[in-house]
Amino acid sequence: MADFESIPGSSPLNAAVDKKKKKSKKKKLPNDLHFAEEDVETQSLASTSSHRRAALEIGNHDNHNDSDSCEGSDGYSDGSDDEEEYELTDHTPTFQQRSFFLACRLWRPKERLRCTILLTLIFLTICTVYYFNDGSNPSNALRRPPPGAVGVGHASYDTIESTFVEEYDARLTLYRHRSTGAEFLAYVPDSTREVLGNDNNSGGGGYDPKPDKVFGIAFRTKPESSTGVPHILEHSVLCGSRKYPSRDPFAYLLKGSLQTFLNAFTYPDRTVYPVASRNRADFYNLMDVYLDAVFHPRAVEEEGWWVLRQEGWRYDVVGANDDGTVGDDNESDGGGERALADVNYALDSMINRAEFEYKGVVFSEMKGAYSDPEGLIERISQTLLFPDNSYRFDSGGDPAVIPTLTREEFVSFYKKYYHPTNSRLFVAGDESDVYHALSQADRYMSPMGYNPDSRKDSAITYQKRTFHKPVFERRPYAAAPGEGDSGFMLCITWLLNTQPTTSMMQLAWIVLDSLLLGKPSSPLTKALEDSNLGESVIGGGLDDSLLQSTFSIGMKGLKKREDVNALEVLIMETLHKLDSDGFSEDDIASSMNTIEFSLREGGGGLRGMEIFLGALAQWNYDQSPREAIIYEDALKMLKEEIDRTGSNLFQQMIRETLISNNHRVSLELYPSANLEEEQLQDQKIQIATAQSRMSDKEYQNIIDEGIKLKKLQAMEESPEVIASNPSLSISDIDTAPVEYPIHVEDNFAKSGIQLVLHEVESDGIAYVDFGLDVSMIPYDEISLLNSLVALLNEAGTSEMNDAEFRNYIGKVTGGVSANLQVMSTKPAGWDDENKVLLDVNLDSKDILRNSLRADLSGRKSSLTNRGHSFADTRLRGRYSVRNFLGEKMQGYSSLDSSAAVLEAVDADWAQFVLRLDRMRKAIINGNRNGMILNLTGDKYVLDAAMEVAEDFLVNKLPVDLGNPAPPTPDFRSTEHPWVAPAQDEMSRAFSSQDEGIAVPTQVAYVGEGGRMYDVGENVSGSSSVVSHYLSTGYMWDVIRAKNGAYGAYSKFSSTDGVGTFLTYRDPNTPDTTLGLFNGAAQSVLDDVESSALTRDNNAAITTAIIGTIGGLDGSAKSPQAAGWEALIRHLYGESTISRQRHRNEILKTTVDDFIDYAQRIKSWREQSIAIVASLSAFNEMQSRTGHELSVLVQANANQEEDDSE
Repeated sequence: MADFESIPGSSPLNAAVDKKKKKSKKKKLPNDLHFAEEDVETQSLASTSSHRRAALEIGNHDNHNDSDSCEGSDGYSDGSDDEEEYELTDHTPTFQQRSFFLACRLWRPKERLRCTILLTLIFLTICTVYYFNDGSNPSNALRRPPPGAVGVGHASYDTIESTFVEEYDARLTLYRHRSTGAEFLAYVPDSTREVLGNDNNSGGGGYDPKPDKVFGIAFRTKPESSTGVPHILEHSVLCGSRKYPSRDPFAYLLKGSLQTFLNAFTYPDRTVYPVASRNRADFYNLMDVYLDAVFHPRAVEEEGWWVLRQEGWRYDVVGANDDGTVGDDNESDGGGERALADVNYALDSMINRAEFEYKGVVFSEMKGAYSDPEGLIERISQTLLFPDNSYRFDSGGDPAVIPTLTREEFVSFYKKYYHPTNSRLFVAGDESDVYHALSQADRYMSPMGYNPDSRKDSAITYQKRTFHKPVFERRPYAAAPGEGDSGFMLCITWLLNTQPTTSMMQLAWIVLDSLLLGKPSSPLTKALEDSNLGESVIGGGLDDSLLQSTFSIGMKGLKKREDVNALEVLIMETLHKLDSDGFSEDDIASSMNTIEFSLREGGGGLRGMEIFLGALAQWNYDQSPREAIIYEDALKMLKEEIDRTGSNLFQQMIRETLISNNHRVSLELYPSANLEEEQLQDQKIQIATAQSRMSDKEYQNIIDEGIKLKKLQAMEESPEVIASNPSLSISDIDTAPVEYPIHVEDNFAKSGIQLVLHEVESDGIAYVDFGLDVSMIPYDEISLLNSLVALLNEAGTSEMNDAEFRNYIGKVTGGVSANLQVMSTKPAGWDDENKVLLDVNLDSKDILRNSLRADLSGRKSSLTNRGHSFADTRLRGRYSVRNFLGEKMQGYSSLDSSAAVLEAVDADWAQFVLRLDRMRKAIINGNRNGMILNLTGDKYVLDAAMEVAEDFLVNKLPVDLGNPAPPTPDFRSTEHPWVAPAQDEMSRAFSSQDEGIAVPTQVAYVGEGGRMYDVGENVSGSSSVVSHYLSTGYMWDVIRAKNGAYGAYSKFSSTDGVGTFLTYRDPNTPDTTLGLFNGAAQSVLDDVESSALTRDNNAAITTAIIGTIGGLDGSAKSPQAAGWEALIRHLYGESTISRQRHRNEILKTTVDDFIDYAQRIKSWREQSIAIVASLSAFNEMQSRTGHELSVLVQANANQEEDDSE
C-alpha cells in the first residue's frame, strides 16, 4: 500500500541490472498497503525491477526516484542510526547508490547532544572483482556445487519440480496444492553456505549476514475499471480478519514486530502480500496474520462495512466535528442519540444539507499520484497503448472514478479473485520454515476447495498490434505558478511483444536498454540531453514486469510547443542512425560486462523477496517461475549470438520493434495553470450532483454512517481483541546490538592515510571506499561540490572522451551509471580510480550542464511527490549547522543554488572550470591524514587487495612537496571552518519560522517541529520508543485512518534533539492537520492517565520497545552495506559501549519516559512549520484561520533560461 517510485516485479535479470540504472530511469512501484520510509536496502529491493508500472505505488516509504536511495540527497545524509523505522533518510547507501558521496556528517553524541561538530568528505567507491574471470581463484571455493539444500515433501502437495539453482546456490521447489491447485514456490539456500534468519532473536549480538526469512502470497487481479478496487482491497483485507478481529492487525504488527519487511503491492494485474523477518517466531506470526487476512477478511463481511469507507472512499461532511456530527460541537454531549438529533436540521430542506467532500486513504494516495506529471504521463500512456485488454484500466484507481465504486463491486471482486486456486505462494527459509509454511497454508486453503474459474477469469490476454499508425495525444497537467507557457513533456511508448519472449531475448532487451540509455554517453540519452530541447530524460526505457513489455523514452521541461515535434523527430532520427551504424564492440562489451556483474553479484538480506517478486514476472502468467530468475543459459546464448552477429542483433531489434512498429503512443503533456482549480471544481460538481440525486433517507444514511465510522474509529478495542494480535516478548530480542567487523590502521604503509578493513563473506568481491577531506574548500564555494562530483562521475579524461572512458570502465568493471557510479574491476583497475581523481576532464561543459539540469529537474519534480521529505529537511535545517548544510545543498534551498550554478556555467565557462580545478587540486593535495581507505571483502580478497592498496596510496596519489598541505584538524575537538559562516547564514536564511512551499498538487505534505533537547542535555534511547509509539498509534489512527492521509509520522533524532510531525499525501487543509498534531502529546498523557500503557504488565510499552528494536536492527545487510555501516560508525566516533548503552535505554523504557517525551513536545522550543501544498490550500488556510505563512514559490527554470537569453 505504498507509493513507490520504483517498482518490484521484473525478473532478477532486469532487477539486478536496475541497481545500476541511469538518472533517466525514474520508475514506480506497485500500489502498496502503507507508505513507510524503508531503509536503503528495502528501497533497493523495491526498485528491483527496471520498470515504471509493474506495480502501482502505495506505501509509507519513499523509496523515491533512483537518486532517493540517500533520500533525495545525492549523498547528503544525517547519519543517525536511531531514527524511527519511518525514517526519511538513511546513512547507509549501498555501493550501487552512490560512488562519489559528499557527506556532511555530525559525530554521533555518546551521551550529550552536540550539534556543531562536522566531518566533511568526498567518497569514491569501487568494487574490485577477484574471481569472476579467474577459475583458479581460491575464492571460488566459496561456491559449492549441489546437492546443497534438500527438497521438502508434504502430504498435501505434489512436487512439480525441484532443482538446485547454481546462480543462487539454492534449491528451488515448486509445489501444487492437491485440494485447490494453488502453486507454492520454496527457496532454500544451500545449508552449507547459509541458513536464513535466526531461530529466536532479532539479528542483534554481532554481524549476521544470513538472509531474512520471507513469505508471500499473490493473486492475479485483473481490473475491470479504474475504480481502484484491486488497490482498495489490498489495503482493506489487512483491516481485521476472522482470527485477528482487531481493526488493524497490520498496524499492530508495525507497532511491535521484528519484521524487516511488511507491506503489500498492487500491480496492474496482480496483488502481492509479502512479509519478512529474521526472527522465527515473529516470521510465523506474520505469515499467519497475512494468510488469515487474505482468506478471511472482515472487510467483505457485514461487520466490516466501514473498511471500504476508511480505506477506499467516503463522503465526509465539510467542517464536521471530530465525532462526525455537524453543528456546534460544544453542545454535543449526548452520545450517539444526541448526535443524530443534531443533524436532523439537515433534512428540513435540500438547501440546508451539509456540504460533502471525499475522504479515504486510497483516494488521497491516488490524488497525490495523479499530481505527479511523470506518473500521469505513464498512466495515460498505458491506457492508450493497451486499448483492448485490462491494462487500459488503472488498478490503483483514478481519483475521478474511485467514488463510483460500490460495496457490491468491492465484495464481488474479492470473491472472484481471492481464492487459493488463483494464488501463488512463496517461502524463503530453511527446510523447517518451508514445511511450516506448507502446513500453515494448507490449513487455510484446503477447506476452500478447487475453483478453476478464479484462475481462468483472471487470465490476462495479449494486446495485439492494432495501430495502423502511431497514436498522438495531448493532455494537460497542473502546472506550477508561472509555468503556463512552458514545461511541456513528451513520452513515446512502444508495445514490444505480442507473445512470450525467450529468456535470451529478454536479456537481449536488457542489454539494448543499457546500450541506448545506460550511461550519459549512451547514444539515445546523449542525443536528447545534448539537444537542449528539455530539462531531463523521462520514460525509463524498458519495462518487462507485465505480460507484455514496453519501451518508453521522452523528455520533460520542453520550453515551447514546437519543441515537442522536434523531440519526436530527434528520437526517431537517432533510432534510424543506430539502425544504420550499429554499436561498437566497446559499447556492447561494456554493457554486457556491466549486466553480467550485476547478475552475479548477489543481494542482501531480502534476497528471498527479490526472488519472489522476480519470479512473479512470469509465474503470474502461468509460465515457469524458475525460468524467470535463472540467467546462465540465457547469458551464454546471448554471448554466442553476439559473437556470431555482433551489433546486427541489436540493430534488427531497433528496426523491427521500434522503427517499424506503429503500435506506439506519443503523448504530450502541456502545462495548464488552471487545471488544478478546474479539477477541484469538477470534484465539487460531482459531489453536488450525487447529493442532489439522494433522497432524504439516503442523505441521512451517509450522515449516520459517518458518525458511526468516527465512533468506531475512536472506540478503544476490548482487551480480548487486543490479546488476539500476535505478540513477542522482550526475551525474543537480543540484548546486544548488531556489530560489524572492523579493523583500523592509522598511517597505513607510512602513507599517512587511515586504513579501515571489514572481513565479511563477499563472494570474491572487494568493496573499496576512498574518502578525501573537503574541509579546505571555502564555505562560499561548497555549492560547486555537486558539480565536481558530477564531472567525476560522467566526464572523460585527457586521453579518452566521456563515451570512450565510460565504455572502458564498463568493460573492465561492473558498470557505471549517471549518478550511481559503480566500479568493479580487477586489481589493475585501481589505476582507473587514479584517472578519475587526477585526470578527469573538467572542461566538459555540455556534460556538466546536462547533469545539473537533470538533477535540478528531478528535485523540482520530487517536491510534488515527496514533499514530506522537503518539509522535514526544511524544518531540521533551522536547528543545527549539519542539517542546515543538508537543506542548503539538497533541500528546497538547493533549487535556487543549483539554478545559480547553471547560470554561472553559461555566463563564464572558462572561469567556472578554473574554480573547479582549484577545488579538485585542493582536495587531492590535502593532507594525507584527512584521507581514509575503507576495504570490505573476504579474507582472501582483502589479502590480495592490500598490495594494490599500498601501491595506490604510496605511489599513485600526488604529494605537493613544495607546498605541503597543513594537517587536517581533528574536528571532534576543533571547530570545522564551515561552522561559523553557516551559523551566520542560518540567522539570515529563515525569514519566517512558518513557511509554505507552493506546488501544483491535490494533496498536502504538512510538517511541524521543534527543539526537544538543548545542547548538553542527555538524550535517552527511550525517545525513539515514544516516537515509534506515536507514529504507529496516534498518527496512524487519527491522521491516516480517521482523516485519510496516506502517511503520517512522528520523527525524532538524538543527533539534533529535534522532533517533527509529518504527513504524506494529506487531503486535509494544512490547518486541520496542524490541529491534529497538537493532540499528539496529549494522547500520550491520556494513555498514561487511562492506564492504557501500563495495563497487562506494560504490554503497550513492551510492544513499542520491540517495534523500535526491530527498526533499529533491520534486515541483514549485504557485505558492502555492512562495511559501510561500520565505517560510518567509526567516523561518528561511536563505540560498542555507546551502542549498547543506547540499546539498554530502549529496552528499559518506562511510563515516565513517555510522560517526559510528551511534556517535551508540549513545550518544544523554536516551534516551526513547513508545508508543501498548492497555493489555493495556503489561501484557504489563511482565510479560515488568519494564519499567514511565508509562502515560497519556485520560479520556472525554463522561463529563467528564456529570460537570461
